[in-house]
Amino acid sequence: MQIQISKRVSNLIVFLGFIILFSSVSLFATMSAFMMTDEIYQGVTVGGIPVGGLSVDAAEQKIRDHFQQYWDRPVILFTYNKQQWPITPQNFDLTIDAHNLALGAYDVGRNGNIIHRLLQRYLTLNQGYQISLPLSYNKDKLVHILTGIANSIDRPAQDARIKQSQNGTVINVISEVTGRKVDISKTVAAALGKLHSDLYASVPLIVQETTPQITAKDLANIDGVIASYTTQFDPSDNNRDQNIRLAAKRIHSVLLRPRQKFSFNTQVGLRSPQNGYKEAPVFIDGNLVPDWGGGVCQISSTLYNAVLLADLKILERTSHFHPPGYVPVGQDATVADHLIDFVFANNLPNNIYITNEVTDNQVTFYVLGHPKPNSPEIHVAATTKKVLEPNTVIKQDPNLELGKQIIESEGQKGFLVTTYRIKSLNGKEISREFLATDEFKPVDRIIRIGTKAIQKK
Repeated sequence: MQIQISKRVSNLIVFLGFIILFSSVSLFATMSAFMMTDEIYQGVTVGGIPVGGLSVDAAEQKIRDHFQQYWDRPVILFTYNKQQWPITPQNFDLTIDAHNLALGAYDVGRNGNIIHRLLQRYLTLNQGYQISLPLSYNKDKLVHILTGIANSIDRPAQDARIKQSQNGTVINVISEVTGRKVDISKTVAAALGKLHSDLYASVPLIVQETTPQITAKDLANIDGVIASYTTQFDPSDNNRDQNIRLAAKRIHSVLLRPRQKFSFNTQVGLRSPQNGYKEAPVFIDGNLVPDWGGGVCQISSTLYNAVLLADLKILERTSHFHPPGYVPVGQDATVADHLIDFVFANNLPNNIYITNEVTDNQVTFYVLGHPKPNSPEIHVAATTKKVLEPNTVIKQDPNLELGKQIIESEGQKGFLVTTYRIKSLNGKEISREFLATDEFKPVDRIIRIGTKAIQKK
């Protein structure tokens, strides 16, 4: 039994030996044929062009002829949505070195030691060998072309916004616009990368999109005016007029979500000449002096009153040193860069939208939202108002004739006022919210009396 098994194994080994021998002879014969040929080995392609079986000169001519057919045709096709931009070789000075490419194809399977060469020839025959195209081009020209294309695609993101009718009551929502910007560097790299393997590249533009901060969905429930407030100003004061309009523009179309805070100084920014503001009169330490951004406090005060009537939560508010004339006493809100801010929060259950309108001589702020039916009426009232009379200060003036009087300052009355936010329903008061007690100090009345002795003649 063991003798029979040994014979079977011996026969199998002999059989496998013959197979290996014939395979080796066949492979050796094939490799020998490879070694004796003076042509590019079968399976070699240059940029997708088959050159196997060709001499170097024939391969060079084929590569040149193949490239020539693209000379007046697009080699790059940039695409975006349904738009297309074909780019020809002349557009960016595209050329190839057909001679060196043919030499490179011929060298496949002819470099390295014998084992490496035989292995490379075998793999080329069975799997193919691709040579990439070493292109010569003017990248700056391609970037310039793509920059021009990008200018027609790029656009900034635009928030959805609300457009009101002239009386402010009719509200239309204008949908948002998604921002777009072509990534020129990545798009050029993608195009050139494809060209190195094939003399044609269809390349979708790589576009970065920016989602707007406010979408039409955010404004969907804003369908009415919750509150508004108007103040008057003198347009003949050009500097003050410009300051008012600049500040109002920065608070136009502001969305506040529930529990979100609004900071006047953050929203408006610094009142500086670099931001376009002019010098106009403001009260500083009781004196009316010119300062950058004079008049902006009328914007904060007008907004303050609209916010009060909208029943929003006041977080930070400061009165002026002296009561301004454009709002009732105790209903102002002053602001100053880095020092005094006006801050409130949206304590309503829905989004609100703040906008304004500036005409020739008045500014109106609107708080838009979703008005509740049968909401109470809101008004602001000063329940106590005390007039503070100015003191009279006598100053002796040795340069003024004895007994003569000159009124240097008429002085100004001061006020002590307490304000409340009052809610009424069907003519009956239902709540009263304390807002503030403001003291506007009086400005002294100053009289100069001469003490200069009269000289006798």
